[in-house]
Amino acid sequence: MKTLRGLLATAVLIGAFILFFLYRNSVANAFWGARGVVEGLWGSTYNYRAFNDLKLENESLKSELLRKNTDSAVVDKYLESRVYSHYPFNDKNALIIDKGALDGVKVGMPVLAARGVLLGRIANVKDRVSEVITIFDPEWKSSVVVGEHRIKAVLQGANNPRLELIPKDAVIKEGDSVTNISPEYPILLRIGSIGAAHLDEKKVWQIADVELAFSIEDIDSVLLVTNFP
Repeated sequence: MKTLRGLLATAVLIGAFILFFLYRNSVANAFWGARGVVEGLWGSTYNYRAFNDLKLENESLKSELLRKNTDSAVVDKYLESRVYSHYPFNDKNALIIDKGALDGVKVGMPVLAARGVLLGRIANVKDRVSEVITIFDPEWKSSVVVGEHRIKAVLQGANNPRLELIPKDAVIKEGDSVTNISPEYPILLRIGSIGAAHLDEKKVWQIADVELAFSIEDIDSVLLVTNFP
């Protein structure tokens, strides 16, 4: 009986080996295909950047559509610049870019993360480089409106920017658009959308998180608006 079982086990192993040898290419293809799926699901650097680029492009399209549907729509002119570095030390979130006075850069120029998406403004200019103060800086404050009813609020810069001074009785909801109305920047530039909201400590105003399509670490190039104001 034991001999018969041994013979059967040997036959099964031989059969499995023959099948593997005959279909080894198919097995290999299946393995590499599965590996590709896993890498896609868990995300490579390429997929991460592609996803962020897609989010920014979506924000740009929303901004373009909104501005085209208003009488205040203008055609911005851009100067593209690469980012050298950013330094979030001393509670400061700024970027150094590779364009300066010799390229026509001036203090106060609006800086965009993508077309129609506000990132910051030029704070200091040298011949070949400039410093960009961003909406992630705690000293940043600018006027915005929320949603189609254009509820006014103040954008407060931070690592996670938020909206302050939203009227207590204003009806806002997650996903409502947040756009610029501060005169220092082109009107209706897109900033992001409303996240969670709550009343402040004195229960006088609402405060809301701002969901952005990018983080400062994702930015490797920017657009300077050269024809504003």
